[in-house]
Amino acid sequence: MRLSTRFRFVVTTWLAAAALAMSAGWHEACAAPRGGFSDMAGSWSGSGRVDSAGGSETIRCRARYGVADGGMRVEQHLVCASASYQFNIECRASDADGRVSGNWSETTRNVSGALTGALENGRLQAIVSSPIFSAGLSLVTRGGTQEVVITPRDNDVRQVSIRLRRS
Repeated sequence: MRLSTRFRFVVTTWLAAAALAMSAGWHEACAAPRGGFSDMAGSWSGSGRVDSAGGSETIRCRARYGVADGGMRVEQHLVCASASYQFNIECRASDADGRVSGNWSETTRNVSGALTGALENGRLQAIVSSPIFSAGLSLVTRGGTQEVVITPRDNDVRQVSIRLRRS
Protein backbone atom coordinates (compact mmCIF):
# COMPACT_ATOMS: atom_id res chain seq x y z
CA MET A 1 0.00 0.00 0.00
CA ARG A 2 1.33 3.34 -1.01
CA LEU A 3 0.84 6.44 1.23
CA SER A 4 -0.11 9.70 -0.36
CA THR A 5 2.42 12.51 -0.33
CA ARG A 6 0.11 14.66 1.75
CA PHE A 7 -0.40 11.92 4.34
CA ARG A 8 3.38 11.33 4.60
CA PHE A 9 3.89 15.10 5.07
CA VAL A 10 1.31 15.22 7.88
CA VAL A 11 2.79 12.15 9.60
CA THR A 12 6.36 13.45 9.22
CA THR A 13 5.37 16.89 10.55
CA TRP A 14 3.51 15.35 13.47
CA LEU A 15 6.48 13.06 14.31
CA ALA A 16 8.89 16.01 14.12
CA ALA A 17 6.64 18.10 16.39
CA ALA A 18 6.32 15.21 18.86
CA ALA A 19 10.10 14.69 18.87
CA LEU A 20 10.65 18.41 19.44
CA ALA A 21 8.13 18.50 22.30
CA MET A 22 9.67 15.42 23.89
CA SER A 23 13.18 16.82 23.61
CA ALA A 24 12.05 20.13 25.14
CA GLY A 25 10.48 18.23 28.04
CA TRP A 26 13.58 16.09 28.38
CA HIS A 27 15.77 19.20 28.43
CA GLU A 28 13.61 20.73 31.19
CA ALA A 29 13.77 17.53 33.22
CA CYS A 30 17.54 17.27 32.85
CA ALA A 31 18.34 20.95 33.39
CA ALA A 32 20.38 21.78 36.46
CA PRO A 33 18.21 22.45 39.50
CA ARG A 34 17.84 26.06 40.55
CA GLY A 35 18.88 26.27 44.20
CA GLY A 36 17.33 28.46 46.85
CA PHE A 37 20.23 30.94 46.92
CA SER A 38 19.93 31.87 43.21
CA ASP A 39 17.97 35.10 43.74
CA MET A 40 20.54 36.44 46.23
CA ALA A 41 23.42 36.78 43.77
CA GLY A 42 24.99 40.20 43.41
CA SER A 43 25.48 43.38 45.41
CA TRP A 44 22.94 44.91 47.77
CA SER A 45 22.86 48.03 49.94
CA GLY A 46 20.48 49.68 52.36
CA SER A 47 19.80 50.66 55.91
CA GLY A 48 18.09 49.53 59.05
CA ARG A 49 18.33 49.84 62.78
CA VAL A 50 19.90 48.29 65.81
CA ASP A 51 17.59 47.99 68.80
CA SER A 52 19.42 47.62 72.11
CA ALA A 53 18.72 48.05 75.81
CA GLY A 54 19.93 51.65 75.41
CA GLY A 55 17.62 52.57 72.52
CA SER A 56 17.54 52.41 68.74
CA GLU A 57 20.10 53.54 66.17
CA THR A 58 20.14 53.73 62.36
CA ILE A 59 22.66 51.53 60.57
CA ARG A 60 23.89 51.47 56.93
CA CYS A 61 24.79 48.17 55.25
CA ARG A 62 26.25 46.64 52.11
CA ALA A 63 26.05 43.00 51.17
CA ARG A 64 27.57 40.91 48.41
CA TYR A 65 26.50 37.38 47.58
CA GLY A 66 28.48 34.98 45.44
CA VAL A 67 26.28 32.09 44.37
CA ALA A 68 27.63 28.80 42.98
CA ASP A 69 26.48 25.33 41.94
CA GLY A 70 23.21 26.53 40.43
CA GLY A 71 22.17 28.34 43.59
CA MET A 72 23.00 25.49 45.94
CA ARG A 73 25.92 27.34 47.62
CA VAL A 74 26.33 30.94 48.71
CA GLU A 75 29.10 33.10 50.09
CA GLN A 76 27.91 36.28 51.81
CA HIS A 77 29.84 39.38 52.87
CA LEU A 78 27.79 41.81 54.97
CA VAL A 79 29.25 45.06 56.32
CA CYS A 80 27.18 47.36 58.54
CA ALA A 81 28.07 50.50 60.48
CA SER A 82 26.51 53.24 62.59
CA ALA A 83 27.83 55.73 65.11
CA SER A 84 28.07 53.03 67.80
CA TYR A 85 28.15 49.71 65.93
CA GLN A 86 30.20 48.09 63.23
CA PHE A 87 30.15 44.50 62.11
CA ASN A 88 31.56 42.56 59.21
CA ILE A 89 29.95 39.16 58.69
CA GLU A 90 31.17 36.51 56.29
CA CYS A 91 29.12 33.40 55.74
CA ARG A 92 29.35 30.29 53.57
CA ALA A 93 26.33 28.01 53.32
CA SER A 94 24.90 25.14 51.29
CA ASP A 95 21.31 24.25 50.45
CA ALA A 96 20.44 20.54 50.39
CA ASP A 97 16.73 20.15 49.61
CA GLY A 98 15.82 23.18 51.72
CA ARG A 99 18.13 22.31 54.61
CA VAL A 100 20.83 24.92 55.03
CA SER A 101 24.12 24.47 56.81
CA GLY A 102 27.34 26.41 56.85
CA ASN A 103 29.67 28.58 58.85
CA TRP A 104 29.99 32.27 59.62
CA SER A 105 32.45 34.70 61.12
CA GLU A 106 32.22 38.23 62.44
CA THR A 107 35.68 39.57 61.67
CA THR A 108 35.66 42.78 63.75
CA ARG A 109 35.13 40.75 66.95
CA ASN A 110 36.90 37.57 65.82
CA VAL A 111 33.86 35.34 66.51
CA SER A 112 32.82 32.43 64.34
CA GLY A 113 30.44 29.52 64.41
CA ALA A 114 27.85 27.41 62.64
CA LEU A 115 24.71 28.26 60.70
CA THR A 116 21.79 25.81 60.41
CA GLY A 117 18.29 26.35 59.13
CA ALA A 118 15.74 26.00 56.37
CA LEU A 119 15.33 27.77 53.03
CA GLU A 120 12.07 27.85 51.12
CA ASN A 121 10.65 30.27 48.55
CA GLY A 122 13.30 32.93 49.15
CA ARG A 123 12.96 32.77 52.95
CA LEU A 124 15.86 31.62 55.10
CA GLN A 125 15.12 30.89 58.76
CA ALA A 126 18.27 29.95 60.61
CA ILE A 127 20.22 29.90 63.83
CA VAL A 128 23.78 31.19 63.99
CA SER A 129 25.75 30.00 66.97
CA SER A 130 29.19 29.91 68.53
CA PRO A 131 30.43 29.11 72.03
CA ILE A 132 29.88 32.78 73.05
CA PHE A 133 27.06 33.99 70.76
CA SER A 134 23.73 32.76 69.43
CA ALA A 135 21.10 34.49 67.29
CA GLY A 136 18.07 33.82 65.17
CA LEU A 137 18.35 34.88 61.54
CA SER A 138 15.57 35.62 59.10
CA LEU A 139 16.47 36.58 55.55
CA VAL A 140 13.76 37.12 52.94
CA THR A 141 14.58 37.86 49.30
CA ARG A 142 11.80 39.07 46.98
CA GLY A 143 12.87 40.37 43.61
CA GLY A 144 15.11 43.38 44.15
CA THR A 145 14.60 43.67 47.92
CA GLN A 146 15.90 41.74 50.86
CA GLU A 147 14.99 41.94 54.54
CA VAL A 148 17.41 40.67 57.16
CA VAL A 149 16.51 40.35 60.84
CA ILE A 150 19.09 39.17 63.38
CA THR A 151 17.80 38.50 66.89
CA PRO A 152 20.68 37.84 69.34
CA ARG A 153 20.01 35.81 72.46
CA ASP A 154 21.33 36.99 75.85
CA ASN A 155 22.91 40.13 74.42
CA ASP A 156 22.62 43.90 74.91
CA VAL A 157 21.52 44.11 71.26
CA ARG A 158 17.94 42.94 71.01
CA GLN A 159 17.50 43.01 67.25
CA VAL A 160 19.14 44.17 64.03
CA SER A 161 16.69 44.87 61.18
CA ILE A 162 18.02 45.66 57.70
CA ARG A 163 16.28 46.35 54.38
CA LEU A 164 18.50 46.01 51.32
CA ARG A 165 17.98 46.73 47.64
CA ARG A 166 19.89 45.19 44.78
CA SER A 167 22.61 47.64 43.69
